[in-house]
Amino acid sequence: MKLAAVVFLILLGGCATNATKDTNQENGGEVRTIQREFAPHIWSDHKMLKIPAEACADKGTEILESLGFIEIVKNGSYVYGNYSNNRAVIKCTSVGASTFVYAAVAGPKVKVVERLRNEIVWQL
Repeated sequence: MKLAAVVFLILLGGCATNATKDTNQENGGEVRTIQREFAPHIWSDHKMLKIPAEACADKGTEILESLGFIEIVKNGSYVYGNYSNNRAVIKCTSVGASTFVYAAVAGPKVKVVERLRNEIVWQL
């Protein structure tokens, strides 16, 4: 339960706002940034892998890079990154001789979130 709460907070931290530029013609064309709030869609999945947790995290990093994610951070067996207005997280945990991997993606557009989650899980 603690892992799920941490993952949820990290995902929301990267997806809670969407900054856009707006030109106000009444103020002489002044450009200003407007923050629009949205509730992100969150899709997740999990798998059991027969590789060590560290190798799982390395594979997670490779997957995010191959999908065009940026600002990828790997901390031990935990990886996250950003893709446009979406954030993905991959957490690998040793369970005996196997590794439990949890992947989640959050963002404003449900179809994009679903596609990214599917690509990540399929490549794991």
